[in-house]
Amino acid sequence: MPDPMHKQSETQSRPSNPLLDLATAVAEAQLKAWQAYQVEGTRFVAKRLRTNLAFLQSLGRCGDISDMGAFQRAWFADLRQDYAEEWGRLMGTTSALGFIDSAGLGRLIGRPSTRPEPQPFEPRPAAAPQRRTDLAA
Repeated sequence: MPDPMHKQSETQSRPSNPLLDLATAVAEAQLKAWQAYQVEGTRFVAKRLRTNLAFLQSLGRCGDISDMGAFQRAWFADLRQDYAEEWGRLMGTTSALGFIDSAGLGRLIGRPSTRPEPQPFEPRPAAAPQRRTDLAA
């Protein structure tokens, strides 16, 4: 005996629900954004932890107070540079996600997107820290 439930589902298609489609698109955009920010944030925290560990190890080897001050000033300058670069990467990620989401929502509403497809954001490799020679005692 054929199952009437399967026959109905095969012959009838479910009508689209614009509100559900919009909610799904928003949830997908949120998921993409959170994943991108999580990856970027994790990379930054791992880099800073490695830098902080190296800083503490170098402080442990210091012999006098002037060396400690020089290491702390160099560490702080490196910290400022890392945070500035990280803000730049976060802005780049935000920009890349904004282009992707607006194009997706435009297709969802029914308007064709006139923007070119965005390229994935690639963070640039971190530059080697520059040592300041004027800090040496």
